[in-house]
Amino acid sequence: MHNALRRSAGIFLGALLFAFAATSASGQAQEDVLVEPGQTFTARVLEVTDGDTYDVRRSLGGEVTIRLHGVDAPESAQPYGRAATRAARRYVGGKDVRVAVEEIGRYGRAVARVEVQGGDLGAMLIRDGLAWHYREYAPNETGYRRLQRQARNAKRGLWSQSNPVPPWEWR
Repeated sequence: MHNALRRSAGIFLGALLFAFAATSASGQAQEDVLVEPGQTFTARVLEVTDGDTYDVRRSLGGEVTIRLHGVDAPESAQPYGRAATRAARRYVGGKDVRVAVEEIGRYGRAVARVEVQGGDLGAMLIRDGLAWHYREYAPNETGYRRLQRQARNAKRGLWSQSNPVPPWEWR
């Protein structure tokens, strides 16, 4: 009985070590983690999908897809879509950011504010004329509304077009 117990413990530890080695062999596990509204965490931006969507690796581990709160950037095929993606890559690509989760969106993504080097990424993109303030989902973002009006009046970015089509209409 004593040997059987020792053998079972050895098999269990062996399996546990194998599982650990398998997940850390590549240096990182690829698991997604669950986040909830109200959570704030630091993360490294791994991928900028487009102007308002990013994949990040939390400092505590695990990957999360982030959709910017209150911001809608042009789709890749729209005018200024690629420019918005390039700007987002310049601002946050490969950098450490602070993520504040506002809600979980309809596609399961964390809808969040992203702060990089003390600045609000959504505000930067709107200020540059590379995204719209998404009023339907963030009606109380008066700062975003003001920045959009300033960008429009200065004809910056997408506002240099005579009649830019917002992504929610273009889709």
